[in-house]
Amino acid sequence: MRLPRSLAGRAGLAVLTLLIALNLLGAVVDALTPSPSGPASSSFGTKAEGLAAWAALAEREGLRVRALRDPPSDESLSGGGTVAVMDAARLTGDEARALRAFAERGGRVVAGGPPGGWTRTLLDGDPPRWEDDGPETARTVAAAPESAGVRRVRTAGDGRWARGGPHQRVLAGDEGTLLVVTSAGRGRIALLADSSPLQNRLLGEADNAALALALSGRGPLTFVENVHGYGPARGLAALPARFGWALIGLALAALVFMVARGRRLGPPEPERRDLPPPRRAYVDALAATMARGKQREEGVAPVRAEARRRLARRAGLGPQARPTAWHDAALAAGLEEDEARALSGRADDDATVVATGRALAALTGASRDTIRDAMREDDAGAP
Repeated sequence: MRLPRSLAGRAGLAVLTLLIALNLLGAVVDALTPSPSGPASSSFGTKAEGLAAWAALAEREGLRVRALRDPPSDESLSGGGTVAVMDAARLTGDEARALRAFAERGGRVVAGGPPGGWTRTLLDGDPPRWEDDGPETARTVAAAPESAGVRRVRTAGDGRWARGGPHQRVLAGDEGTLLVVTSAGRGRIALLADSSPLQNRLLGEADNAALALALSGRGPLTFVENVHGYGPARGLAALPARFGWALIGLALAALVFMVARGRRLGPPEPERRDLPPPRRAYVDALAATMARGKQREEGVAPVRAEARRRLARRAGLGPQARPTAWHDAALAAGLEEDEARALSGRADDDATVVATGRALAALTGASRDTIRDAMREDDAGAP
């Protein structure tokens, strides 16, 4: 892979490569050691206030768990089981009516945290009075399916039912009631004043895990997530975050590859190298010039001088050597008889001129076969 020639181009490529490496390293670290994330009271939440541990516990007990991103409705809540909607400040009246209808068909609705305007619709009546100073310890005060196997529950003391009204008190402490249950058609609605016992931070305390399983029932367990800001996942949004970062890394890598392999700024490089004109044409032109001028000796003298210089370097001859010495040295160097005569005398005819050129070519290392092949190629290409 060719790198940019300019210093600025190399620096930019290095910075881009470093960013890609850091993103990939961050994705690997996040995959191996993911950090806690997610909103409070959400089954996606892995922070202290999340409910991911409850969802994992239910799955480990063999219950089918799903996260409902769509708003609660008769269509999205068509099955049975238990629906958990925790700290649902965003729940609307229509969604509360859908939850009420789900309970009347035989399902169980578990609502946790402070009540809202939707609570009256969910209960189809006056809700119990809620206060924010709740008991940190609650015990079972009445037998109910929602408290099976539960004796004592630890809380963060974030809320209580100061007045339970007509609803059955199930868990209560000295400071007030924690859990009340009421019937709705063929199903039941459980109101938890404080959702902290089911959160990650306290699920392992006292009998909190048993409370989570008792509220889950026989399943399936559905967590309403649109109240925590989650919506239907479609298109690229349906991909996990790690896949999104991986796609970004691949796109940056492709960009680096295109920059590295792309043509640099400047004139385009020709596909083929422009060759010089055929050597035969040059030789013919030079021969025609010499023939017209009848000055063969003057034209070939530089060629003979160069050939003698090369021959003298091999044979150790001086510039004032006799013609016979040049002749004998040329034969000793492997030249032909006519080539040796051409280097030892004058060029009085065309044959001597050609022999002088062949002698220089032989002394420069080009073989006679190469010269003949080149002349044949020139003859084949000549018009």
